[in-house]
Amino acid sequence: MHDMASNRQFSPQEESDRLKVLQRYEILDTPPDGAFDRITSIAARLLKVPIAIVSLVDSDRIWFKSHYGLDVEQIERSPGLCASAILSNDVYSIVDASKDVRSLANPLVAGEMGLRFYAAAPLTTYDGYNLGTLCVIDKQPRSISKDEKSILSDLAAVVIDEIEMRLAARKVAQLNIELAQAKEAAEVANKAKSLFIANMSHELRSPLNAILGFSRLIQRTPNLSVENLENANIIIRSGEHLLSLINQVLDFSKLESGRTTLNEKNFDLYCLLDELENMFQQRAREKGLELVCTYSPDVPKYIRTDEVKLRQALINLISNGIKFTDRGRVLVKVGLAIGDWELEKRKEFTQSLIANRQSQITFEVEDTGAGIAAEELDQLFEAFVQTTTGKESHEGTGLGLAITRKFVNILGGKISVCSHVGVGTTFKFDIPVSVIDATDIESKQPSRTVVSLEANQPQYRILIVDDKPLNRQLLVKLLQSIGFELEEASNGQEAIDLWEKWRPHCIFMDMRMPVMEGYEAMQKIKSTLKGQATIFVALTASSVEEEKASTLSTGCDSFIRKPFRESEIFEALQKHLGVRFVYEEEKLNSELNNIKTKSVKQTDLANLTHEMAALPPDLIERFYLATLNLDTDVILSLITQIRQTNESLANILEDLVHNFQYQQILTLTQPIIS
Repeated sequence: MHDMASNRQFSPQEESDRLKVLQRYEILDTPPDGAFDRITSIAARLLKVPIAIVSLVDSDRIWFKSHYGLDVEQIERSPGLCASAILSNDVYSIVDASKDVRSLANPLVAGEMGLRFYAAAPLTTYDGYNLGTLCVIDKQPRSISKDEKSILSDLAAVVIDEIEMRLAARKVAQLNIELAQAKEAAEVANKAKSLFIANMSHELRSPLNAILGFSRLIQRTPNLSVENLENANIIIRSGEHLLSLINQVLDFSKLESGRTTLNEKNFDLYCLLDELENMFQQRAREKGLELVCTYSPDVPKYIRTDEVKLRQALINLISNGIKFTDRGRVLVKVGLAIGDWELEKRKEFTQSLIANRQSQITFEVEDTGAGIAAEELDQLFEAFVQTTTGKESHEGTGLGLAITRKFVNILGGKISVCSHVGVGTTFKFDIPVSVIDATDIESKQPSRTVVSLEANQPQYRILIVDDKPLNRQLLVKLLQSIGFELEEASNGQEAIDLWEKWRPHCIFMDMRMPVMEGYEAMQKIKSTLKGQATIFVALTASSVEEEKASTLSTGCDSFIRKPFRESEIFEALQKHLGVRFVYEEEKLNSELNNIKTKSVKQTDLANLTHEMAALPPDLIERFYLATLNLDTDVILSLITQIRQTNESLANILEDLVHNFQYQQILTLTQPIIS
């Protein structure tokens, strides 16, 4: 019975589509392949024929991918039997080609080969196109059984599987290439982003260094009016707020790139909480809010975890609480994360934690503010996303809570939120900490104001190198008033030239400058024998943490970020040069604060009298008489003389005069006169 395929042809469109699919597999004219050769070998042995072929029907030829028992690679398409076989979706067979009208004109039948038996299963793709055949050939007429047809069809399916797998492998290989290219592009983009952030950090932090630095110098100005002091405070608060926003963006960038790790240290948790309460107390008062920070007695005082990340997480939450609360309070509660247990179980758990030197601490920040809608809670911790309340405030970057969540995660905890619109919001997180002893805590030195250099020291020469004139001017004003000898340079080359002529003891070096960068200048100076004795303090506006390690590894002695605090500058000089400073006494600072409120305690008066007694007797007598006569000009003139030996005392006396506290001045001096 003749196959229906002998009476039909593909339409031009069908044939065009079939050829496109064949080209898709990119298999034509490819080298021999062992997998296909094994299939034709198996087909020949199972059906007991001398020839088996994997053929692919092209537009004008039939190309053999594998040809077992036949030393021919291709034949013309017409009148090839495979071209007819692909018209059928079943096994196409010819028992005796010499007597079958479908094959009489075929040269393989009429020629030397003498083909008689032919059977072919179409190679049908997964999407239904016949690319060619798996055919078996014999030179003797023979029939083909139903089982043999099934075997041939199954092997044809295996051939298609092999073809499809090679296409998939090429796609995977191409995808891998594209992924590698995308990864490379992403790395380039990340490097570009990091460079952009580093540059932006430098460009933003440099002017902030001048803004905050000069504002703090104004704070130190003697005889500063209350109004100007408040103006300076406003500038400092605004500058520090701007710095916090910049740091948020930089923190998030580090978190995003995976460059942020857990840096544990020992610290006093109670002290941290007190500092945070003091930090935000003024902001809360300005809004008429009550800010309360409480911790349960069983919370360990001395702990070990990443203090910086814990501090920043709490700062973000407290700051948000105050920002979005107009009435009521912001409450910070700290306790052990042990739930609502019975008292006895709570004690047992606490004792167990203490014994194991571990603890799980809960931090809650609760406010009575605007609240957050339920539908917005899911996206609350997403970067750059602000809630409706946040948008209405027109403040912030939308990064604070995203950073907080990531910091809490790094600390080993999870953060949650509960909020009701118009009622308030509570953020809560638990973190594991190690409990330590008080002896494991490094004692913090109280901050003191440097007023001058101690006597009998060398005349220290300090070179200030920075391409920004304002940054140089800030350091000049700070150090010149203390008594250092100073020179300035605007780039690395100028620094080298000045070093060779002037031999400074210490160089404050900006790292990024035109003409020659600080790194290169420092290395050139350090490469000389005399240069090794020069102290280098790197000043940089970069926020990249890795830069600190790389800078110190190049031979730099100390590393200070801009905007810096004056205490950091003095500490570096003290540490590396052994400079000794005269400090304003903390006791007198406290007394000054009391006097500015027009209230001096009896104990403070006694201390101030002791300070007055150290002055020359005739000066004290004239000061006393001028006060009795209310001669302000003489009083202020005498205060100028007192300032030469005791500036802090002079400031206090001047403040008393400006506040008309003449009776208190008499109370100070009368015991000495008597």
